[in-house]
Amino acid sequence: MSDAPVRVGKVVRSKASPIPNADAFAALSEIVAAAREYGRVRQEEQTKRAAIAAAEHGQVNRIHAAEKTLRLYFERVFAERAQTGEEMFARLDQAMDSGDPQMVHAVVRGIVDLAQASPLAGLDDFGKFWAELGTDDNPVELLATQQDATLSAVSSRRYAATT
Repeated sequence: MSDAPVRVGKVVRSKASPIPNADAFAALSEIVAAAREYGRVRQEEQTKRAAIAAAEHGQVNRIHAAEKTLRLYFERVFAERAQTGEEMFARLDQAMDSGDPQMVHAVVRGIVDLAQASPLAGLDDFGKFWAELGTDDNPVELLATQQDATLSAVSSRRYAATT
């Protein structure tokens, strides 16, 4: 046998008081309630994110529709301006060929006026218009007709009234 000494000792009990069954059940109930609340909040937040994504998609579609209309508007307006410019330069050539300085002056004045005119000149303060475009307080409704695809921004607060 072994020559190792045998040790004898006492069993020491924990000095911590035992947890009553009611407290353990309350802790379990708290875990279950917190898990349910977590699930509920998680579902609500997912629903909110889905609503935000849907609203974002709707706004992007509105922007694309307005972009198409505005592109068509610019295409038509600038085509008309280009045609008007060509006609004015043809008149300038005619005026110079005729040697009429008053006619040359009048045609040049018309060309300058055309160059200075903007298709969106009606917007006195475009920066202010842009800042207010599509806010909750100032929703913008974009209307496009099939006949001529014009852009009409109708605001709850009329832009002209604010300038």
